[in-house]
Amino acid sequence: MKVRRRPSAVISHRQDDEPLRLIPRWYAVGVLLFFSTLCLGAVALGLLASGPMVPFVWALAVATGAVVVAAVPALVLPKRRRELPVRPDGTRVLEGPVVVVVAVLVAWAALMVGAVLLGYVAVTDLDAIEAPGAALVTVVGAVGLLPDVGRLLTGRLHRWRLEIGPETVRYRGYRTDVTYRRRDVTGGIVHLRHPAGVEIDLRGGAVKGAVVPVAAFDVPAEQVLEELRRHSD
Repeated sequence: MKVRRRPSAVISHRQDDEPLRLIPRWYAVGVLLFFSTLCLGAVALGLLASGPMVPFVWALAVATGAVVVAAVPALVLPKRRRELPVRPDGTRVLEGPVVVVVAVLVAWAALMVGAVLLGYVAVTDLDAIEAPGAALVTVVGAVGLLPDVGRLLTGRLHRWRLEIGPETVRYRGYRTDVTYRRRDVTGGIVHLRHPAGVEIDLRGGAVKGAVVPVAAFDVPAEQVLEELRRHSD
């Protein structure tokens, strides 16, 4: 099987080769260590501290803990091949793991709650804010999430899903929702970064297809490539 990598490299890849690793180990370990340290620090502070900042600290612990829970299957655990569910019309469906989706939503909710608690403390007892740097980061993060919260509440923020049917290929993920005619999809291209995943390769190459992020799913990039090529040859 030939696997195309954007921007230019073309390599040969057999099914018995070592799986493609698009997310470096150092990155996965770094993310896990960083958020685990934040979570443990917040838990320790929540247990030892007292005062109006304690609820905010626990909200921060929940948010960072949820990120750790999402990062383990997304970045650390090996991706394994599996048979995809098939609808009666022949559409093959690949969905992001429930644990990742739920953990991300919990992290969002905890961050928003933390920002609200922090705002309350700032109004009622400004001197009680002992870590202004962390407080500022939390507020900025919460404000940055507000547009996506609005999209979530109005149904415009999506669980990661790839639907490969006999007539169309549809990818939904986060803010993206695109549908291509099946005859226009020629396969996939390995996309190395921002995000790492598989780019849907469109006939002619004039238009760039959506990138299916490998971290959002529990199957390897090779299987996504094969599913996209299944009826395109």
